[in-house]
Parts: sequence; C-alpha cells; structure tokens
Amino acid sequence: MDKNKHILDLLKKIAQHSCTKSFNELYACYYNRLFRQALYFLNNNPDCAQEVVSDVFVALWQGRKVLDKIKKPDSYFFIALKHAVSRYIAENYKQNTTLFTDNLPDIKASNDLSDFTIRDKELQEEYQRALESLPPRCAEVFRLVREQRKKYAEVAEILGISIKTVDNQMNKAVKILYQQLKENLFSIFF
Repeated sequence: MDKNKHILDLLKKIAQHSCTKSFNELYACYYNRLFRQALYFLNNNPDCAQEVVSDVFVALWQGRKVLDKIKKPDSYFFIALKHAVSRYIAENYKQNTTLFTDNLPDIKASNDLSDFTIRDKELQEEYQRALESLPPRCAEVFRLVREQRKKYAEVAEILGISIKTVDNQMNKAVKILYQQLKENLFSIFF
C-alpha cells in the first residue's frame, strides 16, 4: 500500500471511529517532519517547536470528525503547522521578541494568496492552473492587484478601465479561484 493511501486510510479511521491506534500511527508518521519544520520557523528553539507540533496534533484530534475530507495529507499538515506557528508567534511575540526575528516574514498570516508561501509543489501547480483558467482580463487584474500589489485605482489607470470594473474583475477572479481551489482551501484555513 502506498504511503499516501495508508495515511488517507488512517485519517478515515480516525474520523469515523475515533481510532486512537490510527492517530498514534499518524503521529509517528508526521511528528519528526513537523518538528523539524517548526524548528526552522522558530529559530531552532526545541521547546517552542515541540509545543507548536503538539498544538497541531491536539487540534487534529479535536477536529477529527472531518479528517476524512483531507485529500493531500502532506500539504494539509504543513499548512496546519504553518498556521499553528503563526498563532504561537502572535500569542508569544510580546513576551519574547528575541525568539522571533529571522523567520517571521516567511510565516506571517495573510489573506493574500500571493503572500502565502506554498511549499507544496502540487498546490503551487494547482494555483497556477486555476489562475490560467481565469478569463484573460480577469487574470491580468488579479495579478496586478494580488501579485504586484497595485491599488485598484492604479490598475484602472494602467488598463484604461474604471475602478468599478477592477472591483468586478477581482470579485469574479476570487469566485472562480475559490471554486477551483476549494478542496485545498479546507487545508489552507485549518
């Protein structure tokens, strides 16, 4: 049985039967990888990394009823970790600012898809395919606003269209992207 299918089976057992044996196996499969990544994000502080990874697994257990909806476990767990690190930093930043200096820009929370450092190649490819599926003008507006960080007024001037048209094109782009990426949005917003 390939690893991904095995992980999906574990997730299904956890979701449907609250199987602690499957959860322990899932923990064993992912703990070290998540811990190493958390160490990177948290400037090699093992105590903080351990706490964050534990938070991820606690959240997984608490939300276990929906775990069978996950289609790409590696992506899901990495993104869940990223969000847990962001929450940890937000909660603890004022107490110990020296801990969080080098890697903070890599993991800052954002609702802007272009800011989201998507490390999983598959997610990156899906995002690009979704962008390419947008109507040309819609894609152009979306890229100018989200990737080049232009204001609606600037985009309107560049393209010779009204600000309202820019707004309409952005709304259209977001709706289309949501429809095409909604399976992965579940993992992104864990």
